[in-house]
Amino acid sequence: MTKRTFAGRRFRAGGGERCGRRVRRRLRRGARARADCASSAVAPLKVCVFADLHYRPGKWTNTENTSFLEAILERAERERCDFIIHLGDFMHGVKSGAEKAHLKLYNDFKILGYHILGNHDQDGNSWRETCDAYRMPDGHYFFEKGGFRFVVLDPNYFCNEPGVSIHHENGDYFKRAKNSTINWIPPHEMEWLRDAILNSSLPCVVLSHQSLERGNGAPVMNAREVCEVFNEANRRRPGAVRLTMNGHMHCDNLRILDNILYWDVNSANYYGKKHSKHPKEYIAAHTGAANNIGWTKPLSAVLSLWPDGRIKIDGSEADWLFGVSPADAGYPAFDCDGRETLPLIRSCDITPGGGMAA
Repeated sequence: MTKRTFAGRRFRAGGGERCGRRVRRRLRRGARARADCASSAVAPLKVCVFADLHYRPGKWTNTENTSFLEAILERAERERCDFIIHLGDFMHGVKSGAEKAHLKLYNDFKILGYHILGNHDQDGNSWRETCDAYRMPDGHYFFEKGGFRFVVLDPNYFCNEPGVSIHHENGDYFKRAKNSTINWIPPHEMEWLRDAILNSSLPCVVLSHQSLERGNGAPVMNAREVCEVFNEANRRRPGAVRLTMNGHMHCDNLRILDNILYWDVNSANYYGKKHSKHPKEYIAAHTGAANNIGWTKPLSAVLSLWPDGRIKIDGSEADWLFGVSPADAGYPAFDCDGRETLPLIRSCDITPGGGMAA
């Protein structure tokens, strides 16, 4: 006996209430379909997103030239993105001729590109030198595009003692990390964040290098305090904060918490693990390649945002460089938070919470 026949018999036996429920379900499905049509009728804001390119010529994997960055910029142009943003660890210095040329390619591209500071962007220079080269007013700032406010965080601080926060620079990240709390958003930035989020009339997208939702792998250490600001904003006005995205972990993941989509954006370039599986001549030409399991082509995504809360991600996929996967190098297929490490950024089309107010 099919479900349809069963429903029909109950109706004929006088189940008018059940029939009404079926009609209401169909009306709700029709309403959702009309909402999807309404989204598709409005042109979304389109953003080209990438993370952790780690341009370091003669050192890191796939950094012998600018080809990876060029491919990402070409995609942004081809897909008619409104702007581009990288989520930190764009490069390791801003002083050499090759580094300046790489940076100029991004800074002067025909589509506007925004920067976020990662824990390695200050490896070869001071914090102020990095901000100036990246044309950033500060490590944390916000900008508004297409009816959204994009809030950029800078968690690249050490906290040695209560009330004392120091921004790392000149390659001191690993030196200070031994005796300090790292990846910390200091009080002055938290105060700024509350104002930027709670007093915004536009829905917010939050950007940082380190994760605000992970439990392991050097996330933002006071992330709970940060996320409570988001939740307070959403209690006041549903949909006030819709999306956060970060790099840092070189892994792809999507997670919805409290009707906010938290997006771990995979590295454009590689997954960091020591091994000896790459050809010897390649490691000789890239002295840090023995620390990387690389991709054959750069990963990026096109993020589309609609006023009604719809979020669409068009990802990308590559192969393992020289066919060497983490398993081939003797490592688990999952990272410290149980997330599978693959050379891809997944695509999705979602409205967290089933639709949020604009």
